[in-house]
Amino acid sequence: MDNLKFTSLIDSLCESVNGYNLDDSFDHYNAIIEICASCDHSFVYGKAWSLVDYVRFQDRDLFDEVEREVQENDHNTDDINLNDYMLTYAFQILKVSTLKKYEEMQLESN
Repeated sequence: MDNLKFTSLIDSLCESVNGYNLDDSFDHYNAIIEICASCDHSFVYGKAWSLVDYVRFQDRDLFDEVEREVQENDHNTDDINLNDYMLTYAFQILKVSTLKKYEEMQLESN
């Protein structure tokens, strides 16, 4: 993964939010969670590893933010392996990045 692929991925996830019928019961946050959960970078091991590796070395602030969130929500680690952690990190990276980008886009359009 490189910067162009990462930016393009996040942009496409943000665009996907427009396909949702948003209201008070299902807002952009819920849509982003659903979109990121269905993104192949959050459930295909190779893509997750590539994403996490890229962010770890290219955007340390984002990686640290995601790492804190994963550790705060890590309640059952008995049966968790490294691949599972990569999927969790990848999902959180997608969620945090998409949420930030989408909210920035909303501020710019208002």
